[in-house]
Amino acid sequence: MKSKLFLFVAIIPYVLLCGSMKKQEVPYIIDFKNRFVKISDTYYVDKYEVTIKDYKLFLTERKEKGLDNSLVMYDSTLWEKTWESTSYGNKDYYFNDDLFQDHPVVGISYYSAIEFCRWLTDKYNSSSKKQYKKVLFRLPTEEEFIRVASSGFDIEKIFYPWGNNTLYDQKKDKLCNFTALPQENLMFIDRYELRYGYYNTLPNNSTQPVASYGTTPYGVFDIVGNVSEMVQIDSIAMGGDFLSLGYEVRTTSKKIYKDKDITVGFRVYMEILEF
Repeated sequence: MKSKLFLFVAIIPYVLLCGSMKKQEVPYIIDFKNRFVKISDTYYVDKYEVTIKDYKLFLTERKEKGLDNSLVMYDSTLWEKTWESTSYGNKDYYFNDDLFQDHPVVGISYYSAIEFCRWLTDKYNSSSKKQYKKVLFRLPTEEEFIRVASSGFDIEKIFYPWGNNTLYDQKKDKLCNFTALPQENLMFIDRYELRYGYYNTLPNNSTQPVASYGTTPYGVFDIVGNVSEMVQIDSIAMGGDFLSLGYEVRTTSKKIYKDKDITVGFRVYMEILEF
């Protein structure tokens, strides 16, 4: 679906909610009132990236209906395949340990994200407590993602959602979850391209709980960094992730991924079809 998203926003200072501060309480995605923020009269966006606990609820309800979950199941072994030293994969910590339930779901396919949106759409439209007569939950277009991420800033001049081109606050804390590599780990190919590595030697080289950082003027958390977010075109994800360098977590950053990936998750948009 090619929909246009018209945005009206008052620019306000970026709200810093660093990981060292009190943990943000994250409701389930079916708590529509507290999960979705208004972008325009017909569009809402989830404040958070879809979490592991959200996805497990989706799997549970499918199983209760007798549906086959094999095609929508996450792949926890991707952690182990990426880093031999991690225990996330071989013991399935990332998806089953309580510590990670508010982390973004990763290791799922594009098809799985579409099915999640279909499940959420059916759940909302069949509810007796719904606010709108009919809605559609879906992935955004690339244009919609950029408009929400940029919050009305000029993307030619302002690279990041918080309204400037720095990646750190006044306390030298990161403003989003990205990889800050020491200079010796960078190999410049030319002025526009560089290669990097040695992730296992670095701190903070994994996902963080959603809402660990600040919000955009719309009240949206982690729109860049943490995990790259799927859009309507399969194999394209936006916004950069925890393995991205700082220049790769701009509001316009785009990456190509193949099937399931530990750096790729998704966020749900709600389009009102009937009031």
